Amino acid sequence: MSDRTQAFTGLTDNYRAFRPDYPEQVLDTLLDHVRAGATASWPDPWLLIDVGSGTGISTRALRGLFGPGPRVVGVEPGRDMRATAETGADGVEYVDARAEDIPFPDASAALVLTAQALHWFDRPAFYAESVRLLAPGGTLAVLNNNRDLDGSAFVDDHEGLLERYSPGYDRYYRSYDLVGEWSAVQGLTGATEHSHPWVRVLTTDEYLGMALSSSKMAAVVRELGEERTRAEILAVADRHFPDGRVEVPYTTQLVVARRV
Repeated sequence: MSDRTQAFTGLTDNYRAFRPDYPEQVLDTLLDHVRAGATASWPDPWLLIDVGSGTGISTRALRGLFGPGPRVVGVEPGRDMRATAETGADGVEYVDARAEDIPFPDASAALVLTAQALHWFDRPAFYAESVRLLAPGGTLAVLNNNRDLDGSAFVDDHEGLLERYSPGYDRYYRSYDLVGEWSAVQGLTGATEHSHPWVRVLTTDEYLGMALSSSKMAAVVRELGEERTRAEILAVADRHFPDGRVEVPYTTQLVVARRV
Protein backbone atom coordinates (compact mmCIF):
# COMPACT_ATOMS: atom_id res chain seq x y z
CA MET A 1 0.00 0.00 0.00
CA SER A 2 1.49 3.31 -1.07
CA ASP A 3 -0.19 5.35 1.71
CA ARG A 4 0.83 3.65 4.94
CA THR A 5 -1.68 5.69 6.94
CA GLN A 6 -4.45 3.64 5.30
CA ALA A 7 -2.87 0.25 6.04
CA PHE A 8 -5.77 -0.86 8.26
CA THR A 9 -8.49 -0.20 5.68
CA GLY A 10 -10.93 -3.10 5.93
CA LEU A 11 -9.42 -4.41 9.18
CA THR A 12 -11.00 -2.11 11.73
CA ASP A 13 -13.96 -4.27 12.80
CA ASN A 14 -11.61 -7.08 13.83
CA TYR A 15 -9.22 -4.54 15.35
CA ARG A 16 -11.89 -3.02 17.60
CA ALA A 17 -13.37 -6.40 18.54
CA PHE A 18 -10.24 -8.46 19.20
CA ARG A 19 -7.28 -6.24 20.13
CA PRO A 20 -6.49 -6.28 23.87
CA ASP A 21 -6.94 -3.48 26.37
CA TYR A 22 -4.07 -2.40 28.64
CA PRO A 23 -3.46 -3.71 32.17
CA GLU A 24 -4.78 -1.50 34.95
CA GLN A 25 -1.45 -1.60 36.77
CA VAL A 26 0.37 -0.05 33.81
CA LEU A 27 -2.30 2.61 33.25
CA ASP A 28 -2.08 3.58 36.93
CA THR A 29 1.68 4.09 36.51
CA LEU A 30 0.98 6.41 33.58
CA LEU A 31 -1.62 8.35 35.57
CA ASP A 32 0.79 8.81 38.47
CA HIS A 33 3.53 10.08 36.15
CA VAL A 34 1.29 12.68 34.54
CA ARG A 35 -0.08 13.89 37.88
CA ALA A 36 3.40 14.15 39.37
CA GLY A 37 4.43 16.66 36.72
CA ALA A 38 1.37 18.89 36.98
CA THR A 39 1.81 22.62 37.53
CA ALA A 40 -0.59 25.51 37.98
CA SER A 41 0.52 26.88 34.61
CA TRP A 42 -0.96 23.95 32.65
CA PRO A 43 -3.91 24.87 30.43
CA ASP A 44 -7.28 24.08 32.00
CA PRO A 45 -8.71 21.62 31.15
CA TRP A 46 -5.69 19.39 30.66
CA LEU A 47 -5.15 18.23 27.06
CA LEU A 48 -4.36 14.53 26.65
CA ILE A 49 -3.31 13.57 23.08
CA ASP A 50 -3.30 9.96 21.87
CA VAL A 51 -1.27 9.80 18.64
CA GLY A 52 -1.99 7.03 16.16
CA SER A 53 -5.15 6.34 18.12
CA GLY A 54 -6.57 3.76 15.70
CA THR A 55 -10.03 2.56 16.72
CA GLY A 56 -9.74 4.41 20.02
CA ILE A 57 -8.78 1.61 22.42
CA SER A 58 -6.11 3.69 24.17
CA THR A 59 -8.04 6.96 23.73
CA ARG A 60 -11.03 5.60 25.60
CA ALA A 61 -8.67 4.15 28.20
CA LEU A 62 -7.36 7.67 28.85
CA ARG A 63 -10.91 8.94 29.38
CA GLY A 64 -11.60 6.18 31.89
CA LEU A 65 -8.26 6.65 33.62
CA PHE A 66 -8.33 10.43 34.01
CA GLY A 67 -12.07 10.88 34.42
CA PRO A 68 -14.30 13.51 32.82
CA GLY A 69 -12.15 16.59 33.45
CA PRO A 70 -9.42 16.60 30.78
CA ARG A 71 -9.88 17.06 27.04
CA VAL A 72 -8.96 13.75 25.38
CA VAL A 73 -8.10 13.81 21.67
CA GLY A 74 -7.15 10.94 19.38
CA VAL A 75 -4.93 11.79 16.40
CA GLU A 76 -5.50 9.33 13.55
CA PRO A 77 -4.95 9.76 9.78
CA GLY A 78 -6.43 6.38 8.83
CA ARG A 79 -9.94 6.98 7.52
CA ASP A 80 -11.38 3.58 8.47
CA MET A 81 -9.68 3.64 11.85
CA ARG A 82 -10.95 7.11 12.68
CA ALA A 83 -14.49 6.39 11.45
CA THR A 84 -14.63 3.25 13.59
CA ALA A 85 -13.37 5.15 16.63
CA GLU A 86 -15.94 7.89 16.16
CA THR A 87 -18.84 5.43 16.33
CA GLY A 88 -18.12 5.01 20.05
CA ALA A 89 -16.54 8.34 20.95
CA ASP A 90 -17.48 8.13 24.65
CA GLY A 91 -16.50 11.66 25.57
CA VAL A 92 -13.37 11.85 23.40
CA GLU A 93 -12.73 13.53 20.06
CA TYR A 94 -10.65 12.64 17.00
CA VAL A 95 -8.68 14.68 14.50
CA ASP A 96 -7.20 13.76 11.11
CA ALA A 97 -3.46 14.38 11.38
CA ARG A 98 -0.10 12.66 11.23
CA ALA A 99 2.17 12.08 14.21
CA GLU A 100 4.79 14.48 12.93
CA ASP A 101 2.40 17.44 12.44
CA ILE A 102 -0.27 17.69 15.13
CA PRO A 103 -2.62 20.70 15.04
CA PHE A 104 -2.35 21.96 18.62
CA PRO A 105 -0.41 24.92 20.05
CA ASP A 106 3.01 24.89 21.66
CA ALA A 107 3.10 23.85 25.33
CA SER A 108 -0.61 22.94 25.30
CA ALA A 109 -0.58 19.24 26.30
CA ALA A 110 -0.24 17.50 29.64
CA LEU A 111 0.30 14.14 27.90
CA VAL A 112 1.36 12.96 24.47
CA LEU A 113 0.79 9.20 24.28
CA THR A 114 1.21 6.71 21.47
CA ALA A 115 0.03 3.12 21.90
CA GLN A 116 0.88 0.32 19.44
CA ALA A 117 1.77 2.90 16.78
CA LEU A 118 5.31 4.26 17.18
CA HIS A 119 6.71 1.93 14.50
CA TRP A 120 4.56 3.75 11.91
CA PHE A 121 6.12 7.16 12.68
CA ASP A 122 9.21 9.10 11.76
CA ARG A 123 10.45 8.75 15.33
CA PRO A 124 12.82 11.76 15.55
CA ALA A 125 10.18 14.02 13.99
CA PHE A 126 7.53 12.68 16.37
CA TYR A 127 9.78 13.27 19.38
CA ALA A 128 10.41 16.86 18.29
CA GLU A 129 6.69 17.41 17.77
CA SER A 130 5.96 15.97 21.22
CA VAL A 131 8.46 18.31 22.85
CA ARG A 132 6.77 21.22 21.08
CA LEU A 133 3.31 20.16 22.23
CA LEU A 134 4.07 19.36 25.86
CA ALA A 135 3.79 21.92 28.61
CA PRO A 136 6.73 21.95 31.04
CA GLY A 137 6.29 18.95 33.32
CA GLY A 138 4.14 17.13 30.77
CA THR A 139 4.60 13.47 29.91
CA LEU A 140 5.62 11.74 26.68
CA ALA A 141 4.58 8.08 26.82
CA VAL A 142 4.76 4.98 24.64
CA LEU A 143 2.50 2.06 25.50
CA ASN A 144 2.75 -1.36 23.83
CA ASN A 145 1.21 -4.77 24.38
CA ASN A 146 4.10 -6.94 23.16
CA ARG A 147 3.77 -10.68 22.61
CA ASP A 148 6.47 -12.74 24.35
CA LEU A 149 8.74 -13.25 21.35
CA ASP A 150 11.37 -15.41 23.01
CA GLY A 151 9.71 -17.52 25.69
CA SER A 152 6.70 -19.09 23.99
CA ALA A 153 6.61 -21.88 21.39
CA PHE A 154 3.12 -20.76 20.41
CA VAL A 155 4.21 -17.16 19.76
CA ASP A 156 7.27 -18.44 17.88
CA ASP A 157 4.94 -20.44 15.62
CA HIS A 158 2.64 -17.42 15.08
CA GLU A 159 5.56 -15.12 14.29
CA GLY A 160 7.09 -17.73 12.00
CA LEU A 161 3.88 -17.76 9.93
CA LEU A 162 4.19 -13.99 9.48
CA GLU A 163 7.89 -14.16 8.68
CA ARG A 164 7.31 -16.82 6.01
CA TYR A 165 4.50 -15.11 4.17
CA SER A 166 4.43 -11.39 5.05
CA PRO A 167 7.09 -9.80 2.82
CA GLY A 168 9.78 -8.01 4.82
CA TYR A 169 8.29 -8.88 8.20
CA ASP A 170 10.62 -9.27 11.21
CA ARG A 171 9.17 -10.11 14.61
CA TYR A 172 11.53 -7.62 16.28
CA TYR A 173 10.24 -4.69 14.21
CA ARG A 174 9.50 -2.53 17.24
CA SER A 175 12.34 -3.51 19.54
CA TYR A 176 13.68 0.00 20.11
CA ASP A 177 15.89 1.34 22.89
CA LEU A 178 13.45 4.10 23.71
CA VAL A 179 15.16 5.11 26.94
CA GLY A 180 18.38 5.59 24.99
CA GLU A 181 16.66 7.46 22.18
CA TRP A 182 14.76 9.78 24.51
CA SER A 183 17.82 10.49 26.63
CA ALA A 184 19.29 12.15 23.55
CA VAL A 185 16.20 14.29 22.80
CA GLN A 186 16.59 17.91 23.81
CA GLY A 187 13.70 18.95 26.03
CA LEU A 188 13.03 15.52 27.60
CA THR A 189 14.32 14.17 30.89
CA GLY A 190 13.98 11.15 33.13
CA ALA A 191 13.18 8.51 30.52
CA THR A 192 12.08 5.34 32.32
CA GLU A 193 10.72 1.98 31.16
CA HIS A 194 8.14 -0.12 33.02
CA SER A 195 6.97 -3.61 32.09
CA HIS A 196 4.16 -5.89 33.19
CA PRO A 197 3.88 -9.55 32.07
CA TRP A 198 0.44 -11.10 31.75
CA VAL A 199 -1.47 -13.77 29.81
CA ARG A 200 -4.55 -13.18 27.68
CA VAL A 201 -6.91 -16.13 27.27
CA LEU A 202 -8.87 -16.35 24.00
CA THR A 203 -11.11 -18.78 22.19
CA THR A 204 -9.82 -20.07 18.88
CA ASP A 205 -12.22 -17.75 17.04
CA GLU A 206 -11.04 -14.76 19.07
CA TYR A 207 -7.42 -15.61 18.29
CA LEU A 208 -8.32 -15.84 14.60
CA GLY A 209 -10.03 -12.44 14.74
CA MET A 210 -7.08 -10.87 16.53
CA ALA A 211 -4.63 -12.30 14.00
CA LEU A 212 -6.71 -11.01 11.08
CA SER A 213 -6.77 -7.50 12.57
CA SER A 214 -3.05 -7.12 11.78
CA SER A 215 -1.81 -5.21 8.77
CA LYS A 216 1.07 -7.72 8.71
CA MET A 217 -1.38 -10.61 8.47
CA ALA A 218 -3.24 -8.75 5.73
CA ALA A 219 -0.02 -9.09 3.72
CA VAL A 220 -0.19 -12.86 4.31
CA VAL A 221 -3.76 -12.83 2.98
CA ARG A 222 -2.51 -11.12 -0.16
CA GLU A 223 0.14 -13.83 -0.54
CA LEU A 224 -1.91 -16.93 0.28
CA GLY A 225 -5.54 -15.91 -0.05
CA GLU A 226 -7.99 -15.61 2.83
CA GLU A 227 -9.06 -19.24 3.05
CA ARG A 228 -5.53 -20.63 3.32
CA THR A 229 -4.47 -17.85 5.73
CA ARG A 230 -7.35 -18.66 8.05
CA ALA A 231 -6.39 -22.35 7.90
CA GLU A 232 -2.75 -21.56 8.71
CA ILE A 233 -3.75 -19.38 11.71
CA LEU A 234 -6.11 -22.03 13.05
CA ALA A 235 -3.42 -24.69 12.61
CA VAL A 236 -1.09 -22.66 14.85
CA ALA A 237 -3.76 -22.57 17.55
CA ASP A 238 -4.56 -26.28 17.19
CA ARG A 239 -0.91 -27.33 17.47
CA HIS A 240 -0.48 -25.60 20.82
CA PHE A 241 -3.99 -25.43 22.28
CA PRO A 242 -6.04 -28.41 21.02
CA ASP A 243 -8.60 -27.73 23.76
CA GLY A 244 -9.42 -24.37 22.13
CA ARG A 245 -8.20 -22.27 25.09
CA VAL A 246 -5.54 -20.06 23.51
CA GLU A 247 -3.14 -18.43 25.98
CA VAL A 248 -1.23 -15.46 24.57
CA PRO A 249 1.67 -14.27 26.75
CA TYR A 250 2.22 -10.51 26.73
CA THR A 251 4.52 -8.02 28.32
CA THR A 252 3.00 -4.56 28.40
CA GLN A 253 5.70 -1.91 27.97
CA LEU A 254 5.32 1.67 29.19
CA VAL A 255 8.08 4.20 28.55
CA VAL A 256 7.69 7.69 30.00
CA ALA A 257 9.72 10.90 30.01
CA ARG A 258 9.06 14.41 31.19
CA ARG A 259 9.20 17.73 29.34
CA VAL A 260 11.72 19.98 31.06
